[in-house]
Amino acid sequence: MSSEITRELLQTAAVEGMPGWETRLFLITYPAGADGSGHSHPVPGLGYVLEGTMVSAFDEDVEETILAGQGFQDKASFHRVSRNGSAAESMRFVIAYMVKKGEPNTTWPSK
Repeated sequence: MSSEITRELLQTAAVEGMPGWETRLFLITYPAGADGSGHSHPVPGLGYVLEGTMVSAFDEDVEETILAGQGFQDKASFHRVSRNGSAAESMRFVIAYMVKKGEPNTTWPSK
């Protein structure tokens, strides 16, 4: 069983009326038991769980569980908890971010 989280950039599009900005659409897959906690978002994102169960919390917020068929928002802050809620099934979601070209939508701490 692989615990590697995949992040596939599906599409980018210029933001009309906002030169230098683009929208990025990603497909993210968390294998069973995968944990991507401890990263940050400099910009908010809007997502939708396609399959599985996501457990998420920002900063000191209480953990929430997001099920397949539900939408969610990534805050522009520290994503303290970001994991697959199942040890047996994968979890997939799509998410879009509006970002300045060349800037990241997600950052990870230096190792």
